[in-house]
Amino acid sequence: MKKRFEYKTVVVKPKVSFWTVEYDPNEMDKTLNKYGNEGWELLSVESREYMGTYIFHYTFKREQ
Repeated sequence: MKKRFEYKTVVVKPKVSFWTVEYDPNEMDKTLNKYGNEGWELLSVESREYMGTYIFHYTFKREQ
């Protein structure tokens, strides 16, 4: 029987205030741990510029 996988992409945005853009490593870890505990494996992280700042796309997969 062939292995089957499903994929999920999660967008992580920074906290933006008038003067700052912040990435909270603890919040990023919470996101990674949440999906890891659900059986998702992180495949890639891609950063994309969005309105002068960067957002991250985490792509996960898990076996069905």
